[in-house]
Amino acid sequence: MIWLLPALAAAKGGLSFWLARKQFNDDAVPITRDLFPAGAPRRVMAIWAHPDDEITSAGALAAMAQAGAELTLVYLTAGEAAKDTGHTREALARVRRAEAQAAGDHLGAAHVEVLDFPDGGLAASDHVAARAAIAGLIARFQPSLVIAFDEKVGFYGHPDHVQAGRWTREVIEAGAPSVRRLYQATLPQPMIALALKLVSAFRDNYPAAREDGLPAPTVAVNIVAQSKRKRRLLGVHVSQAKVIADVQPYADRLPHWLYYRLFDREYFALAVDR
Repeated sequence: MIWLLPALAAAKGGLSFWLARKQFNDDAVPITRDLFPAGAPRRVMAIWAHPDDEITSAGALAAMAQAGAELTLVYLTAGEAAKDTGHTREALARVRRAEAQAAGDHLGAAHVEVLDFPDGGLAASDHVAARAAIAGLIARFQPSLVIAFDEKVGFYGHPDHVQAGRWTREVIEAGAPSVRRLYQATLPQPMIALALKLVSAFRDNYPAAREDGLPAPTVAVNIVAQSKRKRRLLGVHVSQAKVIADVQPYADRLPHWLYYRLFDREYFALAVDR
């Protein structure tokens, strides 16, 4: 499958493109226009471990904000432990806080909150304090919809992602009365298989046993209309250019309108529905 991506740069459509898109997606997962429960206040909170994690769901988040939803982005850490950036930890924390705010501005977020839990050390952090911080932000902004990582894999196996997903689910299941739905960012099996071939973060961290992997998606959001916005978001996180080049392979080689027609959906698993 690796040969297919650069070949598509010249294809610009046709049967090969259609077959590739069918091969990478799961057409059995229903596509929705709206993740909000019927009648719920249109306030969404996305809770992540690090600035740049929002890329996983950027198309859906941008579409909701563009349609008038109040979007809050929450990052539990400043991402100060990232390697090979040319910055000290202290300087990198400042840079990535600024990048988080720029990402929020780009996506149309009303609020951006970057907390001070240690990057790379969430599992060893004060769990009570972390859950209290998440609960406090939910109480403050009153989202009816929350998007986060899953509590088992954290998208590709990053321990901070797993912990952020676990705390978020625990807080919502223990209370958080404003929250009607929790969706977790996930991928269908064809995309996981492709990522395991192309993305080192998946190869190095993703569980070997299929049953230990990501939750099965229950819904997808078509993001073609947000393709330019999502592509430009990648450039917001300048300090993470190497990481982004890994997790979004060939995004810098193909035009956005082609890349995000091939990968034209973001997938989510419904974890809490009440």
